[in-house]
Amino acid sequence: MTPFLLLFVALATASPMKRQTTSGLDENGDGLISKDEVLICMSLHEALVALDRDGDGFIYLPQIIELWGTGDKFYELNTDGDDHLTFREIENGMTLSDFYDQFDFNGDGTLDAAEAYQLNYIWDVLYNPAVNDPLDSNGDGRLSRLEITSHMTYNEVLRALDADGDQRLSAAEVNVLMGSQTAQWMDDQDNNDDGFVNGEEAHSHRMNLGRIFSRLDLDGNNYLNDGEGAGFYEVWVIHLTNTGGSTDPVTG
Repeated sequence: MTPFLLLFVALATASPMKRQTTSGLDENGDGLISKDEVLICMSLHEALVALDRDGDGFIYLPQIIELWGTGDKFYELNTDGDDHLTFREIENGMTLSDFYDQFDFNGDGTLDAAEAYQLNYIWDVLYNPAVNDPLDSNGDGRLSRLEITSHMTYNEVLRALDADGDQRLSAAEVNVLMGSQTAQWMDDQDNNDDGFVNGEEAHSHRMNLGRIFSRLDLDGNNYLNDGEGAGFYEVWVIHLTNTGGSTDPVTG
């Protein structure tokens, strides 16, 4: 066989190489993200690692809701009925192609800018990490709901705020995160008007991390910027201290 034919055969039979792009997922610049553009850039496991910013190997219900607007997939994949999904549960229940399809809300086979936001976030985490910011995973200078819910859970936030460990939060403790929104949050959650919010009260009125985010998003642009997310950085440092600092705030 001639050298040219040998080269041709080698190229034709070689395993496809993963492409690390420098222009984001939209390689052809058409304003849409195709499934092929995603499949060549990442594996499902890499996407899950990008979402698992606290490095515990789990994906939680709020993250699934933030990804796809509903928790249905969480309950479908959660084979052992606990409060999280392991990577194995997700990888046993879906492929990267299935993962992509969950974002294709209009079913046209491509993702427009709104549909592709979360996948672009994942790409940024994989290939454009914000090495100097522990929470801003994609380095865009602001915090999204997904960045917050990927780093910590609501219960972890509550534990971090409970400085004296008495299983209830005072206004002073809540102020670390909520700042100017503290009084309203305390008024809403302190159901027995004793001046403290215990664990049950903290979860009442459907309060969760996403709702905390919304209260801090003072300009309503769906991001925390211009100091709106400062409290989450304080909480993150406390959380790392509580867990022995075992989680790398940048790489997860």
